[in-house]
Amino acid sequence: MGSAANRNPTSRLDEGVSLGGFLEFRPRSMLVLIILTLMVAVVGWRIARDTGVRRVNAFASDAIALFDAAPSSETETSPPDAAEAEKRFRSLAGVPFGFPRDDPDFVPVEVRRGVFAKHPAVSMRFRYEGERHLLVVSVRGRLLGTPAAAALPEGSFVSGERNGRSFVLWEREDATCIVVSEGDVTRAFELVRRLFT
Repeated sequence: MGSAANRNPTSRLDEGVSLGGFLEFRPRSMLVLIILTLMVAVVGWRIARDTGVRRVNAFASDAIALFDAAPSSETETSPPDAAEAEKRFRSLAGVPFGFPRDDPDFVPVEVRRGVFAKHPAVSMRFRYEGERHLLVVSVRGRLLGTPAAAALPEGSFVSGERNGRSFVLWEREDATCIVVSEGDVTRAFELVRRLFT
């Protein structure tokens, strides 16, 4: 008759359940948890990706608007040489940048500090092989704030064309850099690779 006590269904359930029911296998609950986890991961990835794309687009739009704006009235009558422009640019930006000193096609026109996309930045207008270019370095840090969540992987570039202007954007030393050009995007990309990387 001792076996009759084991037939009580409530006693069997109590023996198989631990704190919170974690040791009990429930396929439906497990499937729902897996689907919810995947949905949260996908939504988080999309938000991070879209935020990076929006910030890159806004940065490029601001740089193109600055390129199209007239140079400041404080522009010197004679352009500085590359060594002087490099020294001034480094002191204003706080980011080590080297400019070609022996290339006669590289002609700095203006280096100045300003506010760019609501953050401090340094810009340099220059000519290369007769074409106008603008280099902007925003010292605000990376587009998404931290190196772990950078909009661009290390050593990557984003390039594109808008309103007849081409741009190349990259990140280095916790700064975001962009070159805007009146030439096509292939030439702008080659210029960035040759002069600034």
